[in-house]
Amino acid sequence: MGIQIDNTNLQNGVINNLYTKVQGYTSQFLNTDTREFASYLKKNYDSIDKNADSELSQEEVAAAAKRDARNEELKKLIDNTSLEKMFANIDTDESGTISYSETDPNGNLSGILKSAYNDIQANSQNWKNTAVNLTQNLCKNYYASSAMTSLATGAVSALV
Repeated sequence: MGIQIDNTNLQNGVINNLYTKVQGYTSQFLNTDTREFASYLKKNYDSIDKNADSELSQEEVAAAAKRDARNEELKKLIDNTSLEKMFANIDTDESGTISYSETDPNGNLSGILKSAYNDIQANSQNWKNTAVNLTQNLCKNYYASSAMTSLATGAVSALV
């Protein structure tokens, strides 16, 4: 009969270890401070938008950050990454303002996918460009760093 070993704990340990390593690796490439700051903007959008134009200007964001300077999490984010850089990362359409949808990457997903679908319909001969453009747009939408965008684009380009 032999000795039976319960592999469940061993498997869970290996999976947890792998997950931790992957999290550490990807955090090098993702702008996590930007994602957290976007979440802060989303939660406080209406109170930050002082002129009620449904767009956050850099001045409104800076004023809100200054007002909430006692917020330790916010202070840490701003200390780690410049406010201007985070603003630019969140302003994915490069309009100079941040719309509510830009604070919620999942809110932009359907538009990105619809654009890729339309691109495939219009240019069914060149899927590689569509795949690369989709990858770049998704990376930008989810505030990926330039290193992550480059790696992802290279991988997709090699696969297609």
